[in-house]
Amino acid sequence: MFEKRSLSVFVMAFGAVLLLNGCGKKNNQPVQVAQKPHVTVEKAVYKPYTERFDFPGRVEAVNTVTLKARVAGFLKDRLFEEGDVVKKGQLLFTLEREPFEAKVAEASANLTKMEADAKNAKLKLERALELRKTGNISQATLDAREAENSMAKGQVLQALAALNLAKLDLSYTDIKAPFTGKIGLSAYSAGEFLPVNTTLATLVSSDPMYVLFSVSERELLSMQNAGILKSGNDNLAVSMVMGDSSVYRYGGQIDFTDVVVDDSTDTVKMRAVFPNPSKQLVSGQFVSILLEYESPEEKIAVPQAAVMSSVASKYVYVVDAQNKIVNKPVQTGVLQGKDIVVLSGLEAGERVVVNGIQKVRPGQEVIIDSPAAAKPAATKAGKPVEQPSAAKAAPVVKNAAPAKK
Repeated sequence: MFEKRSLSVFVMAFGAVLLLNGCGKKNNQPVQVAQKPHVTVEKAVYKPYTERFDFPGRVEAVNTVTLKARVAGFLKDRLFEEGDVVKKGQLLFTLEREPFEAKVAEASANLTKMEADAKNAKLKLERALELRKTGNISQATLDAREAENSMAKGQVLQALAALNLAKLDLSYTDIKAPFTGKIGLSAYSAGEFLPVNTTLATLVSSDPMYVLFSVSERELLSMQNAGILKSGNDNLAVSMVMGDSSVYRYGGQIDFTDVVVDDSTDTVKMRAVFPNPSKQLVSGQFVSILLEYESPEEKIAVPQAAVMSSVASKYVYVVDAQNKIVNKPVQTGVLQGKDIVVLSGLEAGERVVVNGIQKVRPGQEVIIDSPAAAKPAATKAGKPVEQPSAAKAAPVVKNAAPAKK
């Protein structure tokens, strides 16, 4: 009986010891502490900034004309090759002249007759005036002679007008280039009859060329505030980017800004003019116009990766003096390589988060890594440099004496 009681006491004591040991181990476990996120920052600094605006545009010829037949007739000759560059005043088409020359001759003869009739009417009036002085002619006869003289003068003017019109029609049988340019396809061949106002071909000038583009009201205000649209602005560079992303070799200049805003698009039309001596530009091409200052200014710039966007605005994360994250709304400008210009919202010297943005939130304390820590390990001959491990850090001593036991 005594042995059984002693065994029970021993079991209970042993269980208590195990329970105490278990509790002790549980209490000795380390408490998990939230880790501060690591970030990389860059200071907002002033950098050379070039004001730049980019607009899609369309090339347009300075002069475009549709050549038409002003008189009806048969086409006699076409004196150009389609697609050629023709000079101002160059003869392009001729119509058969004979019918028009005949009309000129007829009008000239009619004028001669009218001039003779006018001369005879004038002589009759002079005789009537002399006879009236002596009373040998009535006043009614004198009035009739004056009316005949006036009518004869009018007929002379009418005949002269008909002659001039006939000569004008004759001149229309020669169709010449009104300016130097490139001519398109001919709509008619020699021998065909041309009604009045028939389209013959299209002629466009090729040097210089216009580029028309539209600017929104906001962009227009930005350019006005930047002084880009100031008259006589010598610092404004106007360049053109072609469809293959190459930059056109010649610079241009703004020569027109519309005086009204388009109600349907809320944009203002602008026009630039470019030289085109090599005939590279063709009317109707789509291009891009770049407007920028040639003299850069100093503006605050930060890496593009640091700028985030929300529905309302753009913002960056800044680390304050207590190493806490602050959300700062910013207004950005144009891209400058890998950086973006910050027009407002940042001060020079502020630390902007560029790496680790996804891990932080406003008010959170962070650990700032050096920029070098965020970069990959340095390489040598295209291979990573092996960093020594703790096992390799200690030098190996050869022929060392054995340790004493």
